[in-house]
Amino acid sequence: MVAVSLDGNRKMYRFNRQGAVECLYFEGTFIAKDTDVEGFVQRIRDKVKPAPGHPSCGKSNFKAGREATRKSEARLDEEGMMTSVCRHCILFSGLNMFRGEIFAYPLYLQQDLGKEHKIEFVCTDVMCKYYPYIQRVVESFPELQYVLQMRPFLSVMHAKGHSTKCEVEWSGRNQEGAGLTVGEEVEAVNSYLSRVATTTKYMSKARRTDMITIHARGWNLRKKQNLHRYLS
Repeated sequence: MVAVSLDGNRKMYRFNRQGAVECLYFEGTFIAKDTDVEGFVQRIRDKVKPAPGHPSCGKSNFKAGREATRKSEARLDEEGMMTSVCRHCILFSGLNMFRGEIFAYPLYLQQDLGKEHKIEFVCTDVMCKYYPYIQRVVESFPELQYVLQMRPFLSVMHAKGHSTKCEVEWSGRNQEGAGLTVGEEVEAVNSYLSRVATTTKYMSKARRTDMITIHARGWNLRKKQNLHRYLS
């Protein structure tokens, strides 16, 4: 596996709905279990002191990528989704966001994928702030040392919004072995999933999880069936 792109999608929120608890058919298949994610996030928060405020680079201030924030407001059950895709736009996994786009969410997906796959590059749009955060986490959790073996890759288009020094150091265009990988592949998938969210935001938790999983599997199937055209 050459590269994995990680990003959050705030359009994948779901309104708070009261009703009977329904059975999930695809629990943990594509979207990680909320209990597993929250347990991981809490472990990180207990040992790693987060930096306050929004991350910034040059003249840009980023709303995404904070190290900590409060849980979502009462009218929302989920604030959105964090997803991971490969450089061919095939979805790997996702999780529900309850605290905005905090750094612990992509780290959860990264460490989970790293257990089964050899990943060369990890791509995000705030890598200059995310990678130092990973280094601090690994100091407290040596068992996550393997995530530092994945080379940091700042998404090529997002790099234009960073300082020149940051772009030179972190941009994927300057990473040896990256080829034509741009690190923006997750944006194409988020564009598709955002259309799904027009209906899933009104569903129950179980139906939303199953519906998103079905659409993700359908997306991957179409991508795999046409992959030979993209590569030829």
